[in-house]
Amino acid sequence: MKIIGIAGSLRPGAYIHRLLEAATRELPASVDVEIWDGLNGVPPLTDGPLPSSVDQLCHALSGANGMLVAAPAHSALPAELCHVLDWVSSRRGGAVLVGKPVAVVTACLRAHEAMWTQTELRRALASAGALVYGADLVVPPVLNQFDAEGRLVDQEFRERLRPVLAELCVPSMVKSSA
Repeated sequence: MKIIGIAGSLRPGAYIHRLLEAATRELPASVDVEIWDGLNGVPPLTDGPLPSSVDQLCHALSGANGMLVAAPAHSALPAELCHVLDWVSSRRGGAVLVGKPVAVVTACLRAHEAMWTQTELRRALASAGALVYGADLVVPPVLNQFDAEGRLVDQEFRERLRPVLAELCVPSMVKSSA
């Protein structure tokens, strides 16, 4: 099973990247995770040729069983993440999210920020045809949330995260027949 992970931040050392990596550590060892880091190379959706970064992502997603998105909680989604969602939901991008499970995690200081971000992501992903799973998890972006191996320290958060991630590990055929 293969999952594509995307962090909705352009800063490589940003908290959201660490959260994505920590979330992938909660997946079963049998799951192959590929972190896609081409967010900064994705322009707005146009009628021109398919950008190479978009082509690479669409190709990776078409061969994947699901996607994991970690996004910072703000009043609006980062523009680059919106561009990615526009491309992968378009016919030009192959509509690669149709029927794919997608889990969403967010980092924020206040619960309402997580709810807004989750709502925006769910709407964009659902309109792309994805099966969206997530929880409004309040994870303060502070450095002491991770241990030396990069795992999440907060056991309650890990327990709330695991069922969301487990949805990615259920084969799509089982879900569609249920």
